[in-house]
Amino acid sequence: MSESHEAHHHIVPIPVYLTIFATLLVMTGLTVWASFQDWGDYNIVIALAIAAFKGTLVVWYFMHVKFASRLTQLATVLGFLWLSILIGFTYSDVMTRDWVGAANGWAQQPIDETAGGHHDTPAGGSHGEGAAAEH
Repeated sequence: MSESHEAHHHIVPIPVYLTIFATLLVMTGLTVWASFQDWGDYNIVIALAIAAFKGTLVVWYFMHVKFASRLTQLATVLGFLWLSILIGFTYSDVMTRDWVGAANGWAQQPIDETAGGHHDTPAGGSHGEGAAAEH
């Protein structure tokens, strides 16, 4: 067999690991400090930014993506990009939920008084409010 796929091992010096570890500790302290501050709507944005920075350090150095092939680096970056897109869509949905219909809100559905509040079950029985107390 051909040995064209040699494993390339990169040895990271211990001071680099200690620096990353110290940075992660400082960022964890910053996370705790930021959690006690009132940033308004930006609380989650700040928390996610700090978490993304810490996650990037872990992936880049402790998982050795920095020293991996370009294809592995590309897949990692695209994975984080996709995650940020999904978080962005979720955040935009949450932040804009009160833009439409804020004055009236959702209308409450009328209760059908002829049914007496009971709903038929698939087995043919009926359950209404307080049905659990009747049994």
